[in-house]
Amino acid sequence: MAVAKKKTAAKRGPKPGAKRASKKAVTRQSPAKKTTAKKATAKKAPAKKAAAKKAAGRSSATATASTPALSTAVLATAKKVDKAEADVVKAEAKLDAATAKKVTARTKASTVKSAAAKRALDTAVAGEKKAREAVVKLKQIVKAAKFDHKVAEIEAQAEELKAKVELKAAEYEMGLFAKQEEDLEKEITKFETKWRQTRARQDAKKLKAFKATVEAKSKAAARKIKAKVKALAKKEATKQKPGPKKRGHRPGPGRPPKTKATAAS
Repeated sequence: MAVAKKKTAAKRGPKPGAKRASKKAVTRQSPAKKTTAKKATAKKAPAKKAAAKKAAGRSSATATASTPALSTAVLATAKKVDKAEADVVKAEAKLDAATAKKVTARTKASTVKSAAAKRALDTAVAGEKKAREAVVKLKQIVKAAKFDHKVAEIEAQAEELKAKVELKAAEYEMGLFAKQEEDLEKEITKFETKWRQTRARQDAKKLKAFKATVEAKSKAAARKIKAKVKALAKKEATKQKPGPKKRGHRPGPGRPPKTKATAAS
């Protein structure tokens, strides 16, 4: 019976360790692949503007910084699980040895009725009990370590999802920024065209009114100049025209001049 139990323990022990090792190998490989995928996606993301580049850079840096830390946490918990399971295997081997010793002591005690045989049986029973308690305690440690490992994996998945969301948001932000610049250029072109047309009509009206005012002033000035020139020409013509000839003075019929006699009387 003791030999059979030992073989069973030998077969049962390595299975958890082997299973844990395979899971550990998968755990080690998966973060690297996911990180590579993230980097490839980040390389494919178009970078049109400086602001969008900075946003994408920040998101990529966050994803790259968080992933290795989480991978380390997952690997650390996996190592704890492996160590705990190895301790369980060793404890189970000790339990099998203690059980075999108890069986041997019981057989001897039933054959040889002596105090020494009874003491040996009691010692073997106590040793088996202690070994069994150690196995139970170590199995609880394994359970706790597996729980911690599962939590670390879930947190890693959550952080990975968060990094993907941030990366997608950064890519979407870059697209929005590029579209914003294109739409702004279109709107500026539209506004400029419309503004120039409106301004051209306004300027045409202003130019027409200005020409009318200038022409009116010019015509008024021309009339004044023409009148002035006409007046000067008339005056000059008057100066140059010959007047009537002057004749000698002839006294007209009237009272004769007084004589000296007339004056004396």
